[in-house]
Amino acid sequence: MAQRVRLDVGTRREQLLAAGVALFGARPYAEVEIADIARAAGVSRGLLYHYFPDKRSFFAAVVARQVEELARATRTDPADPPRARLRAGVDAYFDFIEAHPQWYRSLYRSTANADDVVRSLLDQAHSNQARYILSLFPGLDPTPARRLAVRSWIALLASAGVGWLEGVDASRDEVREMCCVALLAALGIDV
Repeated sequence: MAQRVRLDVGTRREQLLAAGVALFGARPYAEVEIADIARAAGVSRGLLYHYFPDKRSFFAAVVARQVEELARATRTDPADPPRARLRAGVDAYFDFIEAHPQWYRSLYRSTANADDVVRSLLDQAHSNQARYILSLFPGLDPTPARRLAVRSWIALLASAGVGWLEGVDASRDEVREMCCVALLAALGIDV
């Protein structure tokens, strides 16, 4: 048996989460067991339970990590014009889901999505993204209706992402443009 290496708390936690991203990226939530996670991370089940009390908590931590990664990946250059930033952000979004297709599907399609903690994480991530998206258009009054439009657009983007992964009969560029045009129209910006 290989000797286990003692890691500091942050490094070990990141190792566990990386194993979770890989597992949930390869198999649906319901098919991943605690033993699978421990084995993939090269740790005992007891050590895994030391960091996370159960599979749901572990999955929630993986979701939190991935939504933070997605938020970082979709940040754009503030020096670019708003429409270029929007297009670059949507491209980065599709790059991210292309790199993590099963994880993305399980986030938006699995029964794990019904978990209150996961739903709360997604809600907070969507709120943060909505604020960021509105900030792309300086001088645009972020009225309650526009905030709602952006939150609704984020749901459209998520649905378009799942559809694109599942092979909708449209190119990635067509889906990206449809999403960009939909946001601009929803915000009342000339397309």
